[in-house]
Amino acid sequence: MQGGRSGTSGEDRISILPEPLLCHILTFLTTKESVRTSVLSSRWRDLWLWVPRLDLDKSDFSEENTCVSFIDKFLNFRGESYLRGFKLNTDHDDDESNSSVEACLVRVVNKCKIQHFEIENYFGFCYLEMSLVFSMCDTLVSLKLSFVMMSDYDQSCSLPCLKSLHLEKVVFPSDETAEALISSSPVLKDLKMSQSEYDSVQVLRVRSKSLKSFTLERADPGRVENSLETVVVDTPGLDYLNLINYQYTSFQIVSLSESVKFDIDVVLSNTLNILTFVSHARDMTISRRTLESIYYHLEINRRSKFHGLARLRATMFSNSSPAMLPVILEACPNLKHLTLELVHHFLVTEGTSRLLNLLPPSLTSSLESVDIESPITDKATELELVRYFLENSTRLVKIVLRLNQSCLRKHKPGFLKQLIEYPRCSGLCQFVILHC
Repeated sequence: MQGGRSGTSGEDRISILPEPLLCHILTFLTTKESVRTSVLSSRWRDLWLWVPRLDLDKSDFSEENTCVSFIDKFLNFRGESYLRGFKLNTDHDDDESNSSVEACLVRVVNKCKIQHFEIENYFGFCYLEMSLVFSMCDTLVSLKLSFVMMSDYDQSCSLPCLKSLHLEKVVFPSDETAEALISSSPVLKDLKMSQSEYDSVQVLRVRSKSLKSFTLERADPGRVENSLETVVVDTPGLDYLNLINYQYTSFQIVSLSESVKFDIDVVLSNTLNILTFVSHARDMTISRRTLESIYYHLEINRRSKFHGLARLRATMFSNSSPAMLPVILEACPNLKHLTLELVHHFLVTEGTSRLLNLLPPSLTSSLESVDIESPITDKATELELVRYFLENSTRLVKIVLRLNQSCLRKHKPGFLKQLIEYPRCSGLCQFVILHC
């Protein structure tokens, strides 16, 4: 068998697949791309009509009403109950465009049992009547909205099947509207929210017994006019919390799962607020600026501790690591797994402080593995870190390093052997060398 064709029939490999699998492949394409496959052969001519999903871009239609006509023709040919997914891309925010968008949506939500619904707006905001969303309440499983202004609605409505809710720069008319949308979804698992600069929400309350993953991003932090002041999280089953551009005055956690994983990227002014609710974290990923914020706080208050932290992944400037790392590690008395990504930046001055001769006493008996994600460079920082952990940690069983060809050419011959022969405190420690 050569290329994309079989050696016996000469037919390409894709076309010999069963039609259900071909239709599944077409679901990853837009409807416009799927329609184009109809010219491939007679077998492909009507195959796109069997895809139970429409992914339309209004800019592909010359007139406003042609998009509506296309939807009608598809539903008439395939049957109203066949469509399961619908995505509409639009790039206008005038009244005429909003009316045509609504006409498209009405055709779909009133006739079909939609499970996956998405609106993506590229320019301005389109207005969405929430009654349209709740008309799909019996079947809707995932809802994705981008640059949408939402209307107020009857907050007694429910979305009993909704499991995934992604809201990118969606404008809510009030605090109550945002809270009600979340609390009206009793089986919600995944929630992602990116705040719009025009949002009216001042207090965001996320209350859900079923929620497992929550991502909250403040988009365009320097341009937000109506700043979100307070976030309240009451999610006893939450396993993953991701905060991006966090700048809220108050972040209150009522309940979380004991095994929740934190992924935090914050600005300096909110360090104290963050430390109050991650002090008992077991698994945490923190950005470079978050690490620096925590470091500055710990320099002032050495009594602050992350007693429950067993796994930490952090990004830091390699030049600043000699000064920062011992302070951070001292605040993590029960840390077992450490992953470091070292960022090299020419604007950061070389650190004048050397690594401490000894790890904090508690870490000599707790740290088990170190993974340096960034490849070893011709700088001495990574090797100094390796020596630091080898010479001091008594329970270390694994160090993971990464090398690439560029790094190997810059180092002296035999440096890898020398690295492996470093004296070590733990006789069980092994090196894992990954080539990248």
